[in-house]
Amino acid sequence: MTKNYFKVLFFIMISIMLVSGCVTKKPQNTGTYDAGGSGSYDTAGSGSYNAGESAQKAGQSPESFILDPEKLEMGEYMEKYVNTFLVILDASGSKYLPYNGQVKLKIAKDIVRRLNQKTPPRPLTGALRRYGFQAGAFSKPTALLYDVGPYSRPAYAGAIEIVRWAGGKSPLALSIDEASDDFAPTTGLLSLVVISDGKIYQGDAVEAAKRIKARYGDRICIYTCLVGNLPFGRDLLERVAKAGKCGYAITADDLIGEKPMEDWAYDIFHRGHKIKQPKRAKKEFIKRPDPLDSALRLKVQFDLNKWDIRSEYYEGLNNIARFMSMRKYSSVKVEIQGHTCNIWTEKYNMKLSHLRATEVMKYLINKGVRPEQLFIEGLGLKIPTASNKTERGRVANRRAEFRRAGFTR
Repeated sequence: MTKNYFKVLFFIMISIMLVSGCVTKKPQNTGTYDAGGSGSYDTAGSGSYNAGESAQKAGQSPESFILDPEKLEMGEYMEKYVNTFLVILDASGSKYLPYNGQVKLKIAKDIVRRLNQKTPPRPLTGALRRYGFQAGAFSKPTALLYDVGPYSRPAYAGAIEIVRWAGGKSPLALSIDEASDDFAPTTGLLSLVVISDGKIYQGDAVEAAKRIKARYGDRICIYTCLVGNLPFGRDLLERVAKAGKCGYAITADDLIGEKPMEDWAYDIFHRGHKIKQPKRAKKEFIKRPDPLDSALRLKVQFDLNKWDIRSEYYEGLNNIARFMSMRKYSSVKVEIQGHTCNIWTEKYNMKLSHLRATEVMKYLINKGVRPEQLFIEGLGLKIPTASNKTERGRVANRRAEFRRAGFTR
């Protein structure tokens, strides 16, 4: 009887412990996933990211949901989310000019339309600003067509269609400065997108880009898209993007097709580099000098009124002859130039310079260089290498030098 009593008591105690554990067990973490500081993000549209539910869908228990930094999936959780973007659309007079069979304004608007279709499915803050004078109510140099606020794809599409014509000058700098104030009430990461042909006549757009970067620092990246092929326009937009220190410059031609536009939109909203990879530091390439060119740097010096070659120059001349006799240099032609100081008459020095050049040529031919590879020229006292007012300078000017055909030192 006592044994049965203890069995019943033990069974009751175990039951109480199990029930108590189920009641007091803490729920799994269902905290929100903040996409860049502007609200929670859930691809299913619920506004939160539930780690336990995600683990169960993957065939795991909630307790086993552990983020392993060693796994590749870690990168997905390290992505940067840009939740505020502003597009500056160039609607100035130059947009009526054609490019690739279309008016540039149409190309620019199509780019904004396509970007609007590729925005990520999460809460965003958007804005659209145009510059260039227009008629009626939109006669300001720059104006917001879509005010900074909660982004709606259909409403943004309607704002794009407000721009029906182009006109006036191109105050891109003013537009960037105004965009700087547009961003003021926002939080999180920012993307500024400029779509233009780069034909700017008002203000310094690069300096404006530097100002907005200084104001928002690492929060902002600048992306530019060139419509057309104006070289100075390309240069300007590249410098504007560079001032942002993140983001990059591309052209409308780079965005032809669905995949490039998808990649560009991804980069804008995730600070990626799918379209344009960041430049890597180039390995320093040291070009080795050509051995013949190095040998031809020799200067053969002569005594006053002499044209015979001193023995100290034999080794250098032999080196030149050795290279010029090689098959590698069989087509190379070299000019030997003779020079003098300014002692005696110009006519005399011209003859002396020819003799010096000729003597060097004869030496090289005797060492195996083919005559058709050599030319001579006497330049007299016309091209001194040093001042003829000093003895040291006059000694330096009594010389013969080499010039390889087609090669300038």
